[in-house]
Amino acid sequence: MKRMLLIFFLSLSFVGFGQPEKLYKTNEADSILNFNFPGMKIGIAENENGPTGTTVFYFPDGVMGAADVRGGATGTVNASAVSRGYESKMIDAVVFSGGSWYGLSAATGVANEIKDIKAKEGNVDYIAGILGGIIYDVGVRRFTRETPDDELGRKAINNAKTNVFPLGARGAGRFAMQGYYFYDKKDGKADDFSGWPHSGQGAAFGEIGETKIAVFTVVNALGTIVDRKGNVVRCHRNFIGEDCPTAAEMIRNASALKQLDATQVNGPTNNTTLTLVVTNKKLPFWALQRLATQVHTSMGRAIQPFSTQFDGDVLYAVSTNEIENRDISPIDLAVVASELAWDAVLNSLPKLPNKPSVMASNALPKSYNHYKGEYEFYGGGILLIDVDDRGLWAKFRGDGKIYFDENRVYRLHPTTNGQFIIDAPAQDVIQFDSKSDEVYGVTINPGAWAIKSQRIKK
Repeated sequence: MKRMLLIFFLSLSFVGFGQPEKLYKTNEADSILNFNFPGMKIGIAENENGPTGTTVFYFPDGVMGAADVRGGATGTVNASAVSRGYESKMIDAVVFSGGSWYGLSAATGVANEIKDIKAKEGNVDYIAGILGGIIYDVGVRRFTRETPDDELGRKAINNAKTNVFPLGARGAGRFAMQGYYFYDKKDGKADDFSGWPHSGQGAAFGEIGETKIAVFTVVNALGTIVDRKGNVVRCHRNFIGEDCPTAAEMIRNASALKQLDATQVNGPTNNTTLTLVVTNKKLPFWALQRLATQVHTSMGRAIQPFSTQFDGDVLYAVSTNEIENRDISPIDLAVVASELAWDAVLNSLPKLPNKPSVMASNALPKSYNHYKGEYEFYGGGILLIDVDDRGLWAKFRGDGKIYFDENRVYRLHPTTNGQFIIDAPAQDVIQFDSKSDEVYGVTINPGAWAIKSQRIKK
């Protein structure tokens, strides 16, 4: 047994004990984790108007499932069905989505698509078993209320492929964020949220002989992501490079804490970590359930604080029940999966776009006249853009979310690539959108977290 565990740990570069026999690592060019689990297909679909998305884990031959649900008000599909001790492979897919409770319809879409797939195969009476979970990716972080739906779920499963998993701001993690506990101050000013970082979806994979273990997670936690040395990994929304404090330092720093409203939660919680543990090892239900509980508990090391009253955390554990492997016990399997879960959390942090360089000298103010105007965001908020002898400035009317305070004047610093940086601690980027030299809109943070507005025609 000890020899088997030693071989396992030597096979995983992320544990740090040596050069692995098989190395499944992130492709840095496109943030894809490549691995080897042929009994599972993974697909994503995204709605750019959110932006938001869905991630589907499809098991054509079915899996046995268990669930560990904790935290505050959660949003799940069929979690109770896998908490009844059934030993059968009753689950066909696990679906994670953004969109809060609205996003649960993506799981229905996946079920409907599987129904159609089975009907084409001649099984018209098939009932698809689906597990679902959602994150709250609306609210103050974005203006729109576009959410995953039946159609997006269908697209996600039709995009499913084996042995590849997109990391970062993809799929259900498209607009995930983490660390809100440390950055939401009582005064609610936009500047207070400059340290609220984006996160996303992450994964890690390992093998012990023929036994395969994979962990996938979407981190949208109230707590912050912490590395194995206790350091906060990211502490700014739009750039990296500064030294972040340790989690212990942040917790001790009373000025960094906010007074959360301790009243009863009346809807879905604003923070959630969704996790899926997949193995091919044959397990009785009690062992699969204990795997779910043990791994979920271990994630409090990687995310601090974890499973609070404001987190709707859900972990599903599933097994394809293909490999006997009596050399690894259920508890050892859970220990290994717990380490993989930490790596999956760390891998959820997305790449950030390079910060554009501010121009050495401003262009003449008159060259900005074609940008002047009012730009409307979803929900009715208006961004006024105007020019004075110092250049462009902006002022927001309405709910500016985490980007603007109402009626505050913001300077816009021109950059060498034609974009502008908002003169505020978050240093959000603004891009003026045009066609045929006519400016028709403004986009905040173009890229993975693009938030668009339309110019109001006079």
